[in-house]
Amino acid sequence: MDINPKVGIICCSGEEIPAGTVSRLAVRRVLEVLRPDRTVTLCLPLFLAGGEEEREFARRHPTISVDGCGKLCAKRGTEMYSGTVAVSLDVAEILGDQYPDLHRSTRQKSLDDKAAVWLVAERIAVEVDRLLGGDSPVTETSDQAATAGCACSQPAPAMNLEIHGQPVPVNGLAMIFEHLRDRGVAPTEDSGEALLETVRIYHPVPEEESGLYREALLRAYQHFWRMT
Repeated sequence: MDINPKVGIICCSGEEIPAGTVSRLAVRRVLEVLRPDRTVTLCLPLFLAGGEEEREFARRHPTISVDGCGKLCAKRGTEMYSGTVAVSLDVAEILGDQYPDLHRSTRQKSLDDKAAVWLVAERIAVEVDRLLGGDSPVTETSDQAATAGCACSQPAPAMNLEIHGQPVPVNGLAMIFEHLRDRGVAPTEDSGEALLETVRIYHPVPEEESGLYREALLRAYQHFWRMT
């Protein structure tokens, strides 16, 4: 029996609707603030591309899929390769018409955007506790966290990419690079798209700057391989 059970959370990577952004931010909040000791993230692009570690985890552990819309891409992808998810959450369904003016970009986030992220994150946390059983860990409420400076705004350490000649911090980029390297993804021209799609889960990438980000990511990944 696993003495430290974990719930896997796999999130959609949709960029075209605000609920997709809410889903990613909510999942990150659960992983980093609400239930860091009870959850792990599964990378959807790697999962779909054949990441056997992600697929095996989802076969052996309860997994929650978090989708931005009714297409349920994360749920369908998980069930195609690993089996039925324990919980499927549709963020658009959770939010309903409570927050009609949400934004796709985190640069434009409003109080409604923040409230929507908290609502979804707390729903995910409830499902994690239900799946694992036992008492919920003591965590800050949304009001307490906001008063304390919002710990969720302090994610994993960032690495910088050079975009338009300016440094752009990307949180958790070193961990993403390590994850891809461990999967044998070499820093060749062919890996640029995989890098971009993986980073998009955690960092907003304007569609018109996709090419710039792809090139910058490939350069940074090549440097990472040389240095590690």
